[in-house]
Amino acid sequence: MTKAELRQTVINFLNNHKKAVFAILDNDGLPTTSLMLYVIDDEMNVYFGTRKTFSKYGNLQKNTIVSLSVIEEVLDPLKVVDLRGTAVEISSEQTSEIHTFFKSKNQSKYYVEGAEDFVMFKLTPDFVRWLDATSGQLSIIDIHEMAD
Repeated sequence: MTKAELRQTVINFLNNHKKAVFAILDNDGLPTTSLMLYVIDDEMNVYFGTRKTFSKYGNLQKNTIVSLSVIEEVLDPLKVVDLRGTAVEISSEQTSEIHTFFKSKNQSKYYVEGAEDFVMFKLTPDFVRWLDATSGQLSIIDIHEMAD
């Protein structure tokens, strides 16, 4: 499979899922995780929202590096996408447009939307790993390391 084909496979997988486990560092520098709703664009940028009163918002102000995993919600075959990158807060002028894009791709109940302190982030990945055991053997591919 070429890098372009694999990238499209990963994009399709991510588009077919709505929830990810996000990992960030807390105030003490310890890893913490949370389940988040997300969407991606055609460049594999990840968009998610939170509230300024939530601890993850303060943590993201101190350390913008985020890891996330999206896991196939069946036992077999194992399929996982791991991403890591930098999260940047979306400007208040762009939030409405990005939120509309988000809702067009993920219709899940979004408990934080509508809050006065609701904010959105864009995560630009610099690391993408695809794990796939469809063949019966676990294949692990770091897409960012593949030649074009």
